[in-house]
Amino acid sequence: MEDWSIPLVVATAAFLALLLWRTRPFIGGRAAGTGREALREAQTRIEAAKTEPERATALCDAAELMRTGEAKGLYLRAMRADPASAQVVERMVAGLARRPRTLESLLWRYLSSRAWTESKEGTRAALDALRVLYEGPLKNTVRAKAMAHARDALV
Repeated sequence: MEDWSIPLVVATAAFLALLLWRTRPFIGGRAAGTGREALREAQTRIEAAKTEPERATALCDAAELMRTGEAKGLYLRAMRADPASAQVVERMVAGLARRPRTLESLLWRYLSSRAWTESKEGTRAALDALRVLYEGPLKNTVRAKAMAHARDALV
């Protein structure tokens, strides 16, 4: 081998290792431990739901079985099914706790989708979750204070 090709091979190997590391959440499909039967049962519950709150609960249950990308879509559907529910927001926060940026994006979508006075409990839960995110993993004290003040102003 020539002298210049050794660093090229090392750089290529490092790039491929980084590429595999970054795409690892997409490799493998579903979260570990979830079977096809559990996913079918969750889909059946979603289709059999008679009321919108019941449908939102079934969507949240299914989202807990999925990986982050798929769960995000199911949480969005649950928010549309029952927009006034604080329980959907709480389950979304619990389900996406390890993905703070994704959770932040969904919480902002929730807050922007309707007037805050329509569902005060859900809005309060979303504002509180954003405050916790900004105090913790996202580290933005100005936004955390703003979320706390907005939550307190919501009467």
